[in-house]
Amino acid sequence: MLVANRAAQALGIQSGLRRSAALALAANLQVAKRQPAQETALLGNLANWAMQFTPTVCLDPPTGLLLEIEGCLGYFKGLPRLLGLVVDGLQVLEIQVQHGLASTPLAASWFAQQGVIPATDWRQTLMQLPLAQLPWPPRLLQQLHDLGLRQFGELAGLPRSGMGLRFGTELLGLLDKAMGNEPDPRQPFVPAACFERYLELSWHIEQVEALGFVMRRLLLELAAFLHGRGLGVQHVVFRLAHEGGGQSELPIGFGKLTRSTGDMFAITRERLAGFRLTAPVHALVLKAETLHRLDAEAIGLFGDGQTQADLDLLHARLSARLGEAAVRQLACVADHRPERAWCMASDSATVPAPLPATRPGWLLAKPIALAIRNGQPWHGELLTLLSPAERIESGWWEGESVARDYFQAGGPSGRRYWIYRQRIDGAWFLHGLFA
Repeated sequence: MLVANRAAQALGIQSGLRRSAALALAANLQVAKRQPAQETALLGNLANWAMQFTPTVCLDPPTGLLLEIEGCLGYFKGLPRLLGLVVDGLQVLEIQVQHGLASTPLAASWFAQQGVIPATDWRQTLMQLPLAQLPWPPRLLQQLHDLGLRQFGELAGLPRSGMGLRFGTELLGLLDKAMGNEPDPRQPFVPAACFERYLELSWHIEQVEALGFVMRRLLLELAAFLHGRGLGVQHVVFRLAHEGGGQSELPIGFGKLTRSTGDMFAITRERLAGFRLTAPVHALVLKAETLHRLDAEAIGLFGDGQTQADLDLLHARLSARLGEAAVRQLACVADHRPERAWCMASDSATVPAPLPATRPGWLLAKPIALAIRNGQPWHGELLTLLSPAERIESGWWEGESVARDYFQAGGPSGRRYWIYRQRIDGAWFLHGLFA
């Protein structure tokens, strides 16, 4: 047994126990085979997530990360707050964590394995570290124990010449790197260009509801990947590997750029509501190929973007449940003619920012001809021009040419109109109303 959860530990199951002995203690014990490839992938995803705190992240396999934090302590207003953010974030990701702190990567790694945060001088804490807790070969630890050495400081205080002859120069190098007497450069983590996570299941899934729990786990990892790099995603694909060798895909669109686990899972759950498994699932892949920068303004931190975010989420959830073709909304088209400058679209990505105030929010289905009184347009009241002309000439290549001068106009009632004069004959028409 490599590791046991708290329930198993309460039954006497510990690391190093044989499988047969563990099953004798708990007949209903659930045992999963270790999957090093998945552990490596998860560690890489956590490294991506950690890059939101510092640009210098290094892998410390098989289960560790090294974060260089000296340069970012001021930004996070001190060590306690930074540690709190890291620990809280990993808890959201359902990752159990132990952390340590030192001025050298090797000492920090050793401290983290024991959950040590030095109260004062990290060197003093290092000197008091029990040798038996270091990740060294058992044979070496036994040799040190036989010599009566119990703490790191006792070993570091031995004459170097004799230590080198007895244990080799490799041990001397470890001591020097841990104490900062010898450089210990580490290879910085380089993030992947896209997100792809493969998950081999310990048991086969036959129900869509159970599949949702596994998908949420992968979406948590995707959110961590995106947070660390300040990115967002709009489309992802789940690929399912079925019993018997078959495969199926579940593409999901979120309707907007996002990195919110809650939003992504809400839409995924809607898609699952109409999804049927053709066979039990034994593995799945989550892939997000197209990633975009998602800054604070885009996620609504500095404005009243929450309402729009709620509408985007509603659109995406309805599209996931009913199909994209069933949910439509107004969108703009690149055409100068107002009657041709809009369409009904199913993809929210085609919807631009709000129109400038020079255009009305209400466009008539068909322009209304205006009467002329005393040389001015009339529509139940005398209309006065309030803006310079906006000339639109377009469509001649399609045989539907327009040549118009548009104006904002107002009357004694306070209403505002959008009217135009045809350049070919001077006739006036009402085309829109301002709110």
